[in-house]
Amino acid sequence: MIRYDAIRLAGYVPAPDAEWTVPYYTLSFPQPLRKLLLELYRLGFKRPETCLGVPVGRLNALLQALAPEVVSVAKWLDVSHDEPWLYARRPVPQDVFTTLMRTWVRDLRPESEHRQAVRTVLSELHINELRWKLRQVPMLSGALTPGGTAEPDGRLYQLLPDALANLALGQEPFSYAGGLLKFRSVARRPTDRGAELLSWPPDRHEDRDGTTWWFSALLTLTLQTVPFSPEPRVHLRCGVRRWATRTGEHGLYLPPRRNASVYLLADAPWISDSPESWASARFSVGRLRYDRELRARRWEAGGPDGMLSQLRLRQALPEPDSLTADPTGWLTGSNGITAAVVHSSPMGSHGVKAGLMPGDRVPLTAWFESALPEGLVRAPAHVRANRHLKTRRQTAKDDEKTLDAAVQESTALRREMAELLEGDPLRVEFLWLTEPIRDAGVQALITVLGLTGTATEEPSGKAGAAAGETFSWRTPELAVDLRMTRVGGLADGLDLAADRLWKTQALHAAIASRREEVVQRLPAAPESGRPSLALVEIHHRDVYAPRTTDPKFALRLGFRDAGRVTQFMVKPRRATGKPSEAQTARAKKLESCWADGFRQLGQRAIPDHGLGKSISADTQYAALWLVKRRRDSPTRQADLVPIAIRVRSAEPAGERIAGWDSRTGEWVPYPVLLIRLAESAELPTADTYDEEPPEDDPTTPEGTEDSEGATTGWDHTSLTAQRRRVVADAVQEILFSLRDRPTLLLVHAQNTRQLWPWLQNVHIERDLIQFDGQRAQRLSIQGPGLRLVRVRDNTGSETPQWWGYREGADDDGKESERFGIATGLWKPPDSDSENRVFGSSGEKAGPGANVSVKASRWALRTYTRKGKTGITIDTDKLAWNPELLEVTVAGCQANDDPELWAALTHRLRQSPGRAPLLALPLPLYLARKASEYVLPTAQSQSTEPDDPDQDDAAVQLCFDLGVIAP
Repeated sequence: MIRYDAIRLAGYVPAPDAEWTVPYYTLSFPQPLRKLLLELYRLGFKRPETCLGVPVGRLNALLQALAPEVVSVAKWLDVSHDEPWLYARRPVPQDVFTTLMRTWVRDLRPESEHRQAVRTVLSELHINELRWKLRQVPMLSGALTPGGTAEPDGRLYQLLPDALANLALGQEPFSYAGGLLKFRSVARRPTDRGAELLSWPPDRHEDRDGTTWWFSALLTLTLQTVPFSPEPRVHLRCGVRRWATRTGEHGLYLPPRRNASVYLLADAPWISDSPESWASARFSVGRLRYDRELRARRWEAGGPDGMLSQLRLRQALPEPDSLTADPTGWLTGSNGITAAVVHSSPMGSHGVKAGLMPGDRVPLTAWFESALPEGLVRAPAHVRANRHLKTRRQTAKDDEKTLDAAVQESTALRREMAELLEGDPLRVEFLWLTEPIRDAGVQALITVLGLTGTATEEPSGKAGAAAGETFSWRTPELAVDLRMTRVGGLADGLDLAADRLWKTQALHAAIASRREEVVQRLPAAPESGRPSLALVEIHHRDVYAPRTTDPKFALRLGFRDAGRVTQFMVKPRRATGKPSEAQTARAKKLESCWADGFRQLGQRAIPDHGLGKSISADTQYAALWLVKRRRDSPTRQADLVPIAIRVRSAEPAGERIAGWDSRTGEWVPYPVLLIRLAESAELPTADTYDEEPPEDDPTTPEGTEDSEGATTGWDHTSLTAQRRRVVADAVQEILFSLRDRPTLLLVHAQNTRQLWPWLQNVHIERDLIQFDGQRAQRLSIQGPGLRLVRVRDNTGSETPQWWGYREGADDDGKESERFGIATGLWKPPDSDSENRVFGSSGEKAGPGANVSVKASRWALRTYTRKGKTGITIDTDKLAWNPELLEVTVAGCQANDDPELWAALTHRLRQSPGRAPLLALPLPLYLARKASEYVLPTAQSQSTEPDDPDQDDAAVQLCFDLGVIAP
């Protein structure tokens, strides 16, 4: 196995003293005209004074669909200044722009009672008098924050990636062994972030069944910043875009409440007033959705009253029914229009798997780099930060786990469970749905706990085994009782009449009924009051249509009423591949379910950091996670729930992992916290709710965070400011409770920074801390032994793609670059002891563990296996790459070594045994998993590798059979 001592980043930084300007045509909207639009938009609001800006999202979507050459740099039209927010490589024809703007203004207030106000504003705007002006835009301009972090000009988050994409299009197509990839740019909105390049025409893959699947290469560019770095950084992400292929009798399934993006390419301009020369080589993007009121598919902003219906189009957009009936037929064009529907997982599986391995990413990255301007260079390769991490972490590939090691681990687990339960038996329940899962679930429990001998079985009908059967094992360390029963109707969808699916009171009644059923089905909770575990098999989420009928939320609450924590096992879709492979996958999944269930009981191995006396033995680890529940969640109620987890490795088993109860101001055992968190999910009783400003986007990239009301267009005094005060009070109370010993506090950037703005790159400063409404203060004031580490993942491409790198010689003696996946902690080269930002990476894992790093979606490659050489292509192999987790040691104590605390954070990602690294350090992992009890029906944000797409047409089949409405 090759050991990599450096990693390369797909990131680019300005060269010292570099300058680069690009010409753009811009359009300014004078401040008086902006105020007219704001006054119009405020009409009809209960609290018009809270609206400080005009939303241009729908205009941006219209431009993206019909004027793809235009680049918008704003989500809100701020009335406090009149800087340009629309940019283009060439001026938009006046008639075209006037048509689009007038349509958008009418859409701001389409209500009949505001028609006269709209006419008045249109007459006063004089849109046809606005003129585009050519300007030279400096692409590398910006400033520094007080903390020493780069702060680019805000418009560059769209313009710099757009300019780089344009340069890449000017070079020869990308070539590989066997063909060429020609790229086109794609129209983007500010919410889409950055620029996108797409290979076209699409490639095709024929699977073993003879089905043809279509896909393209995808390159995305985003501008980012790094804490305490004076240089901004452009990230390049290489991936694959898969096109919708599978249909049935009713066409392509469009999931409810989700739009399907459609990439459009026209031979002529869309707007009838456009000159022929305005035809764009850039993909437009439209969005299809299923309209419940019309009971039909329609274009976003379409319909009888939508903006699209008011426009005179030279060529009509494809009819939604025609597009969804035969999406592949439009890939080669029809009547001058090419259309490609983006595949999404709710549509079913796809014959082309997601992602690219380094075998594709490295040459694509090299192709892009050849187009870089002189002002940008590749970010330096990072090297190992091994001043404290002297030993190499052993993985499953280094050594096969011996039988003795497995026995030792299971014995240790039983001892820990016995200590956790204070000598009581481990009583668990398994409510099963299918026979194969039932049998596999019993065997999985035996495997995880290392149970031997024949279980004592108490069949149905005997005392103590009402409506089920009980299996019992007795070991020297632990007694185990497993109660088995059919889940029956508890796993069915909630009973909601078709005409009341979206009525809050009807939903609450259905949930209450299911909760009562759960309590009646279960034996009484133990007298000790200690929560027990129930493993529950339910149907796949695609069976519950619409999503309102998904019973998981009600089941979670019902089991909580009965004193149980719950782990759900989802009934698999149709298995593919060899039966032995499906059986193995089922066993591993159930073993994982039992292990996660034990985690909910408070059992979790705490990694040995291996850093010796450098870390005080009484150091505790804490993590903060914010759960922001939306109004369209199953509770129909917006809410904020701060979750804090404390880990003390030296404490007795029952006290090692604790959670903060914000209501009582005390640390409680982890399973008790889960039960109490479920209580916070109690339902409101009203069928309506007060008007509330839109939620801010939680994944807003660093440097563009919406930190002020004027930036977002709303005065958030009644919502966001209130939530920030709640977070500030909660954090200070938690930190006060941790002052008695050295503490490492872990926070997650994308999860927390919106409501704790000091964590944003634009505000953060070394060794300080700041709470809402207060001045920044020294970190040591909050605790003499407090350290603060902020981690950031690749959400929004905020951390770069990477690969292990080293120079080496091939078998023929030629020097070449070797690339692969490397585990370790990384830092910039030549960084000094004051460096605060590191990268933490893990090995390949889960479904991508056995995929070659040289795997390619397009090119044939040779391989050698068991002494035999062959040729293969990996289009149908899942390419799973571990992400680079950014670790920022934001706050230390005097004379601390920041690298030591980064090393500790990295080691806290270790799983028990030789399992892959967790995606987050253990305390954050536990905190995020606890959020399932506040948002129990949300798809779990697993910190483990995602399961591969299963080749199954379950969703489409239900759609075709009429189980899901078209």
